[in-house]
Amino acid sequence: MTNFDILIIGAGISGAVLAERYASAGKRVLIIEKRDHIAGNCFDYYDKNGILTSKYGAHLFHTNDQGVWDYVNQFAEWYTWEHKVIAKVDEHLVPIPVNITTVNTLFQEKIS
Repeated sequence: MTNFDILIIGAGISGAVLAERYASAGKRVLIIEKRDHIAGNCFDYYDKNGILTSKYGAHLFHTNDQGVWDYVNQFAEWYTWEHKVIAKVDEHLVPIPVNITTVNTLFQEKIS
């Protein structure tokens, strides 16, 4: 266990990226991870019903940097997720934060 150039503690996003970058540069990397899986808090697994589940809660990846997007797409297939929050008011489901759709729905108006 002494034949490495770089020691990284933790195989979450930061540790995994650093390990990959160093390894790509020809360094010998040792990662020490206390959990029984990689990916840190972003770890997903398929449950007994075959449903992809986030072990530690939901996580979203945001970037508008094309270089970052190209980099992460080397390692996994991504799918688009649009996060929407809705509230139930009486019998209506309305978007939060409040917008013109919310007002029109709740007050039966047609404001534009």
